Amino acid sequence: MANCTDRTPPSSGVRSFFKKTLFFIILILLLAGVSFSWYATRLILVLKPSDGAAPVVFSVNEGDEWVYHYKHSVQQTPCYEYFRINGPHNMTMTHTIYESYGVGLPYSLTDGAFKPLKKEGKFEMIMNRPYEKIAFRAASEARPSVTYGNRTIDLVNQFGQGTRVDVLSMKRYTFWFMES
Repeated sequence: MANCTDRTPPSSGVRSFFKKTLFFIILILLLAGVSFSWYATRLILVLKPSDGAAPVVFSVNEGDEWVYHYKHSVQQTPCYEYFRINGPHNMTMTHTIYESYGVGLPYSLTDGAFKPLKKEGKFEMIMNRPYEKIAFRAASEARPSVTYGNRTIDLVNQFGQGTRVDVLSMKRYTFWFMES
């Protein structure tokens, strides 16, 4: 019996197990807190209808681009407006592509750099217009849609005829506070 040690509670049993368990609980809570704060501070693009219906939310990154597509009310031709997400409440219209000149379409050099796309028979206007938020009206005549990545949202089907839809970029936690 060369190795006889006292097995009293201070040297073994519950207390030593409790120290390890407490360490793992604190570690798990710390990792959960870091993961939650990372998730909460991610950038999102929100399509928020004015009638209080459920918004559509895309997880995005700075520098990502989304497209607003509609049929022009006068020219009756498709238009594509491209927006870059720069950060919370910060988007830039980078360019627009359309098929004809006319009322409501950019035509002047003060609007940006004009570039005809002869191959496609379209025109492109390179722009740099900043926006904090963008408001669209869902109208069945224009068939407006928003595309981000491989997902396209038809605004009329999603929110209904005549609904105003605000498009905003924000941090996810801001959206949570806005919704509560």
